[in-house]
Amino acid sequence: MATMQGDLAEYALPDLLQFIHATRKQGQLLLEAGPTRAAGVYIAGGELIHAYCPPRVGVPAFYNLLAWEQGRFAFLKNAAPVERTIFDDLQNLLLDGLRRLDELRLVQRRLPPRDTILHLTPERDRQAEIRLKLPEWRILSSVNGRRSLEEVLHLAGTSEDESSRIVYGLLLAGLVGTARDDTWLQGIVLARVPTAEASSSRAPPPTLLANLVLKRVDGRKHLAAILAELGCPERSLGDEVRLLLRTGWVRLASGRDLFDRYLAG
Repeated sequence: MATMQGDLAEYALPDLLQFIHATRKQGQLLLEAGPTRAAGVYIAGGELIHAYCPPRVGVPAFYNLLAWEQGRFAFLKNAAPVERTIFDDLQNLLLDGLRRLDELRLVQRRLPPRDTILHLTPERDRQAEIRLKLPEWRILSSVNGRRSLEEVLHLAGTSEDESSRIVYGLLLAGLVGTARDDTWLQGIVLARVPTAEASSSRAPPPTLLANLVLKRVDGRKHLAAILAELGCPERSLGDEVRLLLRTGWVRLASGRDLFDRYLAG
């Protein structure tokens, strides 16, 4: 049963934690922001011992929670976690977390809206060789022209402040952009699979658009040309190409790496 509950808009999380620390309470502070976003922290003797904010746990989760300004909270007395993920004292965590939060807000004001689709910039536009660290490569590899900034940050596997700084750096370096670039379609060429090589159980192409794509596949024409002729959305063309590959009507004549990067999955 909750012994303390309220609204984060009225009682900021840092203030709540300071109160819990001063009174040396023990239990779980549940946090909810909307029907599908739940998180929380566990406290023992007034000190933070565990935090979770899916998909993160521990200190990275705690840093994310400090940014919550809206939602509800409830304190469950004497609740205990199944694991301990935090070993630093609360005061230092708050000081470091609030400093990171200030930096994060500064960076986020410079980032595009969360629903913006991120794109890789063409290599021809890069002025010099850029050396990247592993976390930067990890984020760069998740940018495929279909994922939004929100999705890229979610897949980063690091704290939000770190992943936001990395994305901002990639944008400044010109490796990632928000402008759509379809030139990669010029590198993908499909070829028909001859009837003699096809499976005996191969069924006719199941959609009208798949038939229209198949009629234009000749082993020389790239996807950019097919897209221009059909005038369909790029996503629809990608769906039909995957379908034709899966059903054995076409194969990749060139551009396997580009297909894997932009269209596979």
